[in-house]
Amino acid sequence: METTAKTIACFIVVFFTGITLISCKGDLEQKKETSNRTTDSSRITEEHPNRVEESKKAIAAKVNGIPIPSADLVAEMNAIAPQYLKPGQKRDPRTDEKIRKDALNRLIYRELAVQAAKKQGMKVPAEAVAEEMKRIKAEEKTEEAFRQRLAKARMTEEDLRRRIERSLLVEMITEKEVFGKAVVDPEAARKVYEKKYASRKGPSRPMTFEEARPLIEKDLMTSAVQKREDEWVAEMRKGARIDITP
Repeated sequence: METTAKTIACFIVVFFTGITLISCKGDLEQKKETSNRTTDSSRITEEHPNRVEESKKAIAAKVNGIPIPSADLVAEMNAIAPQYLKPGQKRDPRTDEKIRKDALNRLIYRELAVQAAKKQGMKVPAEAVAEEMKRIKAEEKTEEAFRQRLAKARMTEEDLRRRIERSLLVEMITEKEVFGKAVVDPEAARKVYEKKYASRKGPSRPMTFEEARPLIEKDLMTSAVQKREDEWVAEMRKGARIDITP
């Protein structure tokens, strides 16, 4: 399953059409795509306004009986579309299907994570939600701009608070179940060094183990996190009832 942990677990909550809030483990925030790429992705919604209205009532899937609205799927597709579209590239049915599949998997993953967090009794501090709300409003510069953006996204302030809370729950459970349980073999760094670095030839001297170690351990941890996330997702999906609407 291809989820946000592929870039060391960046968890995305879709907020307002075409805008995302991203919280990442470490300094891995991706730069926003610009110009044609952003324009192309936004058309998923803009070209089909009637579909967006219909999707507010439609259900894309159910996870243990909890519905995932089609509107959320459309918004998630908007958010991830730039990853699939090169500058100037037009959408096609095959690409749209890939985007849809990836977006739905992310939403299912997120719902499973939220359910797992609640099952473990995790609760998001009210002040954490308030702080994130404050940050979002500050980005919009004025209260009026914030209200207009909410209206454009067909969201209420309470809807946004719930989305923020869900995002923070995902972060909390992931910190425990993925980052907290990702394991790196203590001897692995040495083995990688001896295989890839010790005998490297070039105009300058080979890096020492201590010099290469931070780079090696970063790569090893990335792999360990991805492996652990894949295991965790498989564990959650194994015991879950997931019904996808045709």
